[in-house]
Amino acid sequence: MTGLPQTELLPAHPVARANDVDEAHEAVTRTYLPHRLEVLDRGTDLDMRLNAVRMGAVTAGYLRYGSAVRLGTVDAGGYHVNIPVTGRCEQRCGASEPVFAGPGRAAVFMPGHPADLRWGAGCAQLCLMIERHELELELERQLGRPLGERPRFTTTMDLDTPAARSWLEVLALLEREADRPGGITHHPAAAAHLQSLVIAGLLLAQPSNYSDHLHAPAAPAPPRALRRAVELIEDEPGLPWTSSTLAREVSISVRALQEGFQRWFGLPPMAYLRDVRLTRVHDELAVADPDGTTIAGVAARWGFLHAGRFSTAYRRKFGGLPSETLHGRHPAKGR
Repeated sequence: MTGLPQTELLPAHPVARANDVDEAHEAVTRTYLPHRLEVLDRGTDLDMRLNAVRMGAVTAGYLRYGSAVRLGTVDAGGYHVNIPVTGRCEQRCGASEPVFAGPGRAAVFMPGHPADLRWGAGCAQLCLMIERHELELELERQLGRPLGERPRFTTTMDLDTPAARSWLEVLALLEREADRPGGITHHPAAAAHLQSLVIAGLLLAQPSNYSDHLHAPAAPAPPRALRRAVELIEDEPGLPWTSSTLAREVSISVRALQEGFQRWFGLPPMAYLRDVRLTRVHDELAVADPDGTTIAGVAARWGFLHAGRFSTAYRRKFGGLPSETLHGRHPAKGR
């Protein structure tokens, strides 16, 4: 199981449909990186399909070949994860053992190493590419210190671990929202947060030379750092804060920030931010002109882009609907 739909992904973002080898090669090179493409079965149509979306430092693409092919690269500039959606693919990063990717198993590739992929006929994969610089920055934020060496992941990814399943849920969200008109990937603040979730999720889910450090207890956050984090949230709740950017601003690790908020406020920093934003929405609606104000517009200004989830959170906090606040029909609760 991959946790992803067993159908064509990202259909709203087509890049290429090709039976011509040169056309297929050019499309994948343009989207990902230079490579060699060899068709192993000339008796079957190539029937290559590529859909892809780029979100900051993350490129996610659905790549399928109808015939058996072999792909090779000299090296890669970023980190890559190939997650089979249908079929199987034998994949190797550098001199490591081959990964026989299929249901429940993905392949991970490091920058600076060649790759060799033997793609089975009809195999489709979600191919993820993450810029090296951004992944290493995210790792530094998680650790709260500069890196001593480049991150090295194990090349086989077990998709059935709890951490991997959680990460796949993030990728499924990315895939759904990228295809949804007006989805969160189209809004810079939400897209930045989702990019951080994708990268941090990989760092936490996949074993690497930093796993022991990532899972070790974090040093307690200094109270002054937590106070400053709260000030930043209260003063500028409309900024596209993530746990990573907030931790960087107060010069502590992401884990120290998260554990500090949980210890002192009883909730994670992003939940604290959501609570502040809900209060700002409530305050704005309470004094707004009902004839010239839309709830969706006010909510979007404060970073709430999913109407259903926003309404549920709002009602849980204030005991009524946003429309009731706008029309002055219920008192403030839970402020």
